[in-house]
Amino acid sequence: MAALLCCSTSWAQDPLPVFELERLEINPGRGSLLSGNGELMPPGSLSVGLVGQYQHLPFVLRNGGRRLELVRNRGSAVVAGSYGVLPWLELGLQIPVVLWQQGEDPGEVNYTPLASSGLDTPVLQARLGLMSQRYEQPVDLSVDLAAGLPFGNKQALAADAGMRFRARATVGMRMGWLHPALEAGVLLRPRSPLAAASSSAQGLEVGLGALLATTGTGPRGELALRGAFATDTRQPSVELLGGVRLPLSSALDLSVLGGPGVGAAPGTPIARVLLGVSFHSEPPPELERLTEPVPHFRLEEAHTPRADDSPATVVPVPTRELLPPEPAPEPPRPDTGSPPSSLHGTVRFEPGSTALSGDLAELRRLIPLLRSLPAETPILIEAQPAAEANEASDRLLPLRRAQAVRHHLAEYGIAPERMQVRVSGSRGPTSGHVEVFVPSGSGALAQGMP
Repeated sequence: MAALLCCSTSWAQDPLPVFELERLEINPGRGSLLSGNGELMPPGSLSVGLVGQYQHLPFVLRNGGRRLELVRNRGSAVVAGSYGVLPWLELGLQIPVVLWQQGEDPGEVNYTPLASSGLDTPVLQARLGLMSQRYEQPVDLSVDLAAGLPFGNKQALAADAGMRFRARATVGMRMGWLHPALEAGVLLRPRSPLAAASSSAQGLEVGLGALLATTGTGPRGELALRGAFATDTRQPSVELLGGVRLPLSSALDLSVLGGPGVGAAPGTPIARVLLGVSFHSEPPPELERLTEPVPHFRLEEAHTPRADDSPATVVPVPTRELLPPEPAPEPPRPDTGSPPSSLHGTVRFEPGSTALSGDLAELRRLIPLLRSLPAETPILIEAQPAAEANEASDRLLPLRRAQAVRHHLAEYGIAPERMQVRVSGSRGPTSGHVEVFVPSGSGALAQGMP
């Protein structure tokens, strides 16, 4: 009889409302852990991250005068990745999982028990680039189109009743050591079971966000403000999350963020903490064929003259050339003094690397000055080798670095035929670098250009 009574009680319980509780998506591309900054990753770039988070009181149900904490504590993890396909296209994937959650017994409101774990809603995303400061446009602007698949565990509040779609625009701008960004978007999802019965079958949510991040090669600060308003439940939500991103290596970052949340919308915790690690890899700029001819190299026989020797002769020994163009005189070297500071820039490289990484502020400052010069003004790109272990086996490393800088300047509208590439004969004690300057005595300097 007791067993029958227990069974009849469970039969009388209704299933839990079917909806996706999680409101936060991870940003797998450039920008913050929580928000993009309008930039796209270059083609061939890959970014993969693992993020764990804890939420306190993300779902509180009020039944008359009773306050029921259906989800008091929740821990989850997200595996997110993004890949640069084209200069204007980036594809991403997110797979979240609810690791554990616990709260009060929902039997008091005639609901079946909550599942403690399960798969959350996977998200497919395409990011389209519309504007980029890399191409001398005023801002970085991108549009995200995403679809949430209804494959999550419904008993864990980890899936909607059907597909969900999101569209979001993000605009950002570099301002010295700060990189602010703004975003706005809409989310279309099945109507929330907590909404009024008179509402439409589809729920619309409007979201706004702001990001303020620092730039540089060391630790970087991040502050994100995110807000949303659901039209079916008429419930707002706001979260303020701040933290720091620490570079563990040139390709590995550690992010720690946390902050409070305000609002009655389900999925808005009063406190959220995130800890993530991300790996990113970007290919070096493509090398171009040199337009300037490379001088022929030859070896001469060493000979010590003696009294009985006939007149000394030198026999050239043919060698293989790097490139087949005809010989040409070496472009004039600058004076012994330092080049004018306004027309001189230095790009430093990591040992053994040809990738343009780190702080390029000096090179960006130089680009408008170089573009303002007359079209016939030559620009010299000189690689300064260093005594690196990698250069012992890679003799072309300085030349490849200079070519990477030349390719970067060409992307900003500087004609390739104006730029002359060469390698200095001296070696520095530190990592190799590349200098960009206008040779002394050029027409631009004679005319008094800055």
